[in-house]
Amino acid sequence: MKNIFYEESYKVRHYEADRNGRAFIATFVNYFEDLSLNHSESLGMGIEYLLENNIAWVVYKWDISISKYARLGEELRIRTWAHSVRRFYAYRKFEIINSLGEIIVTANSLWFMINMKRRRPCKIQGEIIERFGLTEKDNTPIEFEKLKEPTNITDEKTFFVRYSDIDTNKHVNNVKYVSWALETIPKEIINNYKLKQLRIDYDKETAYGEAVKVLGETIEIDNGYIVYNSLLNSNGERLNLVKTVWSK
Repeated sequence: MKNIFYEESYKVRHYEADRNGRAFIATFVNYFEDLSLNHSESLGMGIEYLLENNIAWVVYKWDISISKYARLGEELRIRTWAHSVRRFYAYRKFEIINSLGEIIVTANSLWFMINMKRRRPCKIQGEIIERFGLTEKDNTPIEFEKLKEPTNITDEKTFFVRYSDIDTNKHVNNVKYVSWALETIPKEIINNYKLKQLRIDYDKETAYGEAVKVLGETIEIDNGYIVYNSLLNSNGERLNLVKTVWSK
């Protein structure tokens, strides 16, 4: 494995930060997805290649850890690299470096490749594996926590999928699920605590006009809170599980 690192600079814009001038977690996920696409484009594996081959990447899991918030106007360096591949699945890592040279965010992600016509997983071809600096022997998985469903529901909200929520894969952009989950976090936590970790699993797609119900369970821990969320469609089918950890 020769690990092809890819890096770009981003500046936190005013619409990417909250009222306290801190970058939203959804901003980071948007950066990661943008960087992933640009990385693929730089290797000749971008949108044109995917469309020609009737394939697409779909994110399955995120595990994001935050040690320090990025601030409004701050220049960031973000890097990514392919970690390993296992038949249908690919593991990708990220780091965000702030203006002081500190690594302030790390992220692990799990993606799978689908055949767009069949909407089914398909094997990642050797050409793709090689372009990303891997071989089929680079198959060590990244372990992800098994997320639990909320049981003692403390918060609940319903959202409707808008046209602007749909992405180029013709389903809801996965960053939207992050934003919906965070909308159920009690204001006391949002205003007085810092988000330290976000973990999310994606189970099903949803479509334009669908009602998405978000259920939340808030658990107090030493010096903070853990919030578990489950996102359901109108048939009660689970779309996502989310876990966020908040501390002072």
